[in-house]
Amino acid sequence: MKFRFTGHFAPADLASLANAVIGILAISISLKDPFLASRLILLSALIDGVDGIIARKFGGSEIGPHLDSLADIVSFGVAPIMIIYGIHAQTTSPIIDVSFNSFSIVSILVVSCIILFFSMSMIRLSLYMTQDVKHNHTIGSQTTLSAILICSAILTQNFNIIFLLILTLLLSYMMVSSIIYPDLLFRDALLLGIILSLTIIFPNVFGRAFPYALLILSLAYLVLSPSYYWRILSERI
Repeated sequence: MKFRFTGHFAPADLASLANAVIGILAISISLKDPFLASRLILLSALIDGVDGIIARKFGGSEIGPHLDSLADIVSFGVAPIMIIYGIHAQTTSPIIDVSFNSFSIVSILVVSCIILFFSMSMIRLSLYMTQDVKHNHTIGSQTTLSAILICSAILTQNFNIIFLLILTLLLSYMMVSSIIYPDLLFRDALLLGIILSLTIIFPNVFGRAFPYALLILSLAYLVLSPSYYWRILSERI
């Protein structure tokens, strides 16, 4: 007896499945080791990029875009906020308490931010699937970019929970904003992939230089690409 998905899978879909599996692993250890979980999310981001390359080279499947978005929800919508929850829970009493005695203002803010981030991630990916998937740009910042920013900030180990909450609120807005973000040129995507790989493998060398480099590059794309990057693309046409 054949499985229902027989004949509906393409090589790129295996990368999407790997993305989701690694995201689940990141979620499972986020409360105990947020730094390792952050590295796993960055690995998911790297695989997400490889997924696109494989799809362009070998072709995709009908279910591929949907599988990719579902994987993104796990790895870039749920996993980052579980890490933020874990970081806060390690320094305070558990946020969820049936007696509600342990709730503080910061705890309420944490819960509110993680719910907002997850909700905006789902909305952003739904809009992408229905409106942006066939274009060379996307409206609103990518969920992958948001996850990279959160995880690289955590891996610098130079943060506090308030900074992470502010960053989460900002990224929640940016994901559903009307700002147009262009796709990266191959050379820039390659550079980002190299920095991602070095951050995953060597997060603590040279004074955590690679997480800082990844954070700066990602922030530069978030802030500058809507105006500056379009000029680069137009000059090449």
